[in-house]
This record gives sequence, C-alpha cells and structure tokens, in this order.
Amino acid sequence: MVPSRVWVTSDIHIDYQENFNQLMDFARRGHQLDVLIIAGDATDRLDKLEYLFDQLVPCFYRVMFVPGNHEMWIRRSDFADSVEKFNAIQALCHHHGVQTEPLRLGQYQHVWLVPLQSWYDDKQFADHTLYMEKTSALDRTDDMWGDFFHTRWPASIEVPLAQWFAQHNEAFLNWNYDAPVISFSHFLPRQELIFGSDFSRSVLAKMFDPHPEFNFTRVAGSLRIHDQIRRLGSQVHVYGHQHRNRVRELDGVTYVSHCMGYPRERQMGFVKADAREPRCLWREDTGFCV
Repeated sequence: MVPSRVWVTSDIHIDYQENFNQLMDFARRGHQLDVLIIAGDATDRLDKLEYLFDQLVPCFYRVMFVPGNHEMWIRRSDFADSVEKFNAIQALCHHHGVQTEPLRLGQYQHVWLVPLQSWYDDKQFADHTLYMEKTSALDRTDDMWGDFFHTRWPASIEVPLAQWFAQHNEAFLNWNYDAPVISFSHFLPRQELIFGSDFSRSVLAKMFDPHPEFNFTRVAGSLRIHDQIRRLGSQVHVYGHQHRNRVRELDGVTYVSHCMGYPRERQMGFVKADAREPRCLWREDTGFCV
C-alpha cells in the first residue's frame, strides 16, 4: 500500500521566485495521494494566488489553505476592502478545488484536517490577546506593521477582527470527528509559542532585540484560536506567521510551525534551510511524524 501523507508549510511568499520554484520542485515529485496544507501568507496578489493553485492542485490529492495577513492586503488591487478580498479568496479556492472545510483523509487509518480562519487580538482585548509589554519606552508598532496600512475593514464589522474571523469556524467546531484532528491557522494560538521552549519573562529583558520599538506580541495571534483548538480536541495544531519554526508540546497538543519565510531569512539562519520544503506530519502507514 502506498500511504497517504499530510504535508504542511506556511509563509511561502511566492512573490520571491526562489520560493515558488522550491515549492513546485517538491510538488512535482509525486504526491497524488497526499494533502498539502498551506497555513497562509502566500501572496497579497490574487492573480499570483490563482496561478499557484492552478499549478499545485493537480499535484496533490487535496490542497488546503487558510489566508494570512498578507492575503488581506488590498494594495495593488481594486478591492473596496479586505472583507471583499477575503470573500474573493474563498471563491477562488472553491473554483480551483482548494479545500477550505474539514477533510477526512485515509482508507485504513484516518485523520481529520481542520482549517481555522484567524486574526490577532491587540492589547485592548485583554481576554484574548497574546500581548506582552517590552522594555522599550517607545512602541512604534503602529508605524512599522504593514497590516495597519495595507488592509481596510468596513465599518459594518462591529466585533474585534479576531472574533469576526473565528466566527467563520463555528459551523464545523462541533462536527463528529471520529479520528485524530490536525487543525491549522495562520496566526499563533498561545503566547508561549512566540518564544523558544527555554523562554522565561526574566530572559526576555536580557535578550538582544534587533527591533526594540516593534512589539510582535501585539499582532501575533489570539487565544480565540486556542479556545477553538480545545473545542476540536486537536492532537496537532499547525500555525505560521512568525517565521520561526518550532515543535512544542503544551497541555497535550503538539504545536508545529514550519514557515518557508524569505530567502534572506534562510541565508541568515533565522529560518532553517529544510523549511524550503513542506514537512510531513502524518502518514497513513505509521501515523503522526511529530
């Protein structure tokens, strides 16, 4: 029996031709029984996303996708706002056969793959934020974070954006999952995942910070994602966004980040070279690989 496999990647940023070529070299090696999960940040250009889907979908049994923050950027487009673009991305996925709802994989041994739409809660949403204060007296995150300039949200959204995105997952949170669950989101679901496994708050103050005036924790993710992971009973959760690749086990859930990142990040060692290709998380013959 040739086993089905689940491969994961995120933050592939195909505007860099090197990234696109690396991904397609992998895809063309023969994955007709496999699923490829892309956990957001492929490109902010809809035409390039469509081309990516055209090339990838024939290479796999299924391609699964959730948008990241870059997909919500409306620069270089005619979209009125980011909600209109989000809806266009969902329609594009449907048209090209890209899976955006839960999928049960396997003939003999099974696993469920569950996409979670997500965004981040900033510090004003105390019950859900991943925010931590930094030692720098000046916070210039508002001036440095691209989402604050390249997205636009309609006034009709009267709830926090992280809640608006989380509401899209409600329809399948209570499905009857009769096999282990791998869930995935673009944004981080827990504060601990922002840092390495040896992190402590006292260590943070002593670490060299190349961007002391930028506070990533403001835009990292949301505990709303964590709450939905718990409701699903996920055994493994995949996330992206930070371009720091880790495997962590916390409270019975294995969290996996496997971001391709930017070429310069790989050259400088911030992202390991093996992240140029997707990572195998599950095989039908042996089960989980993490």
